[in-house]
Amino acid sequence: MSNENENSQTELILKRSIESLYSNQPNIFEFTSETGQSEWNLAHHLAIEIHKNYPNFDCDIDVIKVNYNRMRPDIILHHRGTHDDNFLVVEIKRDGSMADMRSDLRKIKNHWLLPPLSYKFGAVINLKRDKTFEVKIISLKSQA
Repeated sequence: MSNENENSQTELILKRSIESLYSNQPNIFEFTSETGQSEWNLAHHLAIEIHKNYPNFDCDIDVIKVNYNRMRPDIILHHRGTHDDNFLVVEIKRDGSMADMRSDLRKIKNHWLLPPLSYKFGAVINLKRDKTFEVKIISLKSQA
């Protein structure tokens, strides 16, 4: 499969995962005035939907990368204990701006796609209260 096809397939799976999240939890953005929504909470719920499509990978959220200034990717699909099969790193935005998305794409490009981590794909997902979304994909091969 070509890199462009792999990017398209990954993007399609992420979009379907978001659509499933919105369908399965239509009230995902509805909280009382005493409770605030966070990107961490959204990442947790979206990770469940994404993981359904990639059951052969371990799925973790908000792990601390101690050798990377304690940076914490929102969602990762990988095999724990090795960098040999780091598949996907996802950064989540809640009602984020294009500038926010570009910043997270730079973070993915400059940290998560490079050795030794070498994630195959990175994605920035902007989830919006009006149940729309944006997905931007970047891949290790596109950086070569």
